[in-house]
Amino acid sequence: MSEDKENQEEERSSEKKKHKDDPLSGMTGGLTLILLGVLFLLANMDYISWSGWWQYFLMGLGVILILEAIIRSASPSYRKDITGKLIGGFVLIFIGGSFVIGWSNWWPLILIGVGVGILLSSLRKAKRPE
Repeated sequence: MSEDKENQEEERSSEKKKHKDDPLSGMTGGLTLILLGVLFLLANMDYISWSGWWQYFLMGLGVILILEAIIRSASPSYRKDITGKLIGGFVLIFIGGSFVIGWSNWWPLILIGVGVGILLSSLRKAKRPE
């Protein structure tokens, strides 16, 4: 019984250390700050309006989340469940883009998104050994 507790504590401490050493978390924060800086610069230079910078921020944040999910899936040492990041990224891109482009132009992208989701799901199932 005490061996099980020791093993569980060792697993928790190694998991905490792995989480603490995760460079992708810092990358996401850094990319978010860079995105904000670029958007504020574009707004100052009148390339985008100050009232609409947040729309581009949502889209950029969605791209950052999807990028992190792709990198996590390719890196075995930092692989986690990426489904939440992918869904969140696509939702943010959809919301931000719907304000930039307009709601009526987005319905074909819903079909594309569902298709990509089905492809990713089938690829993920194909990788699992039975």
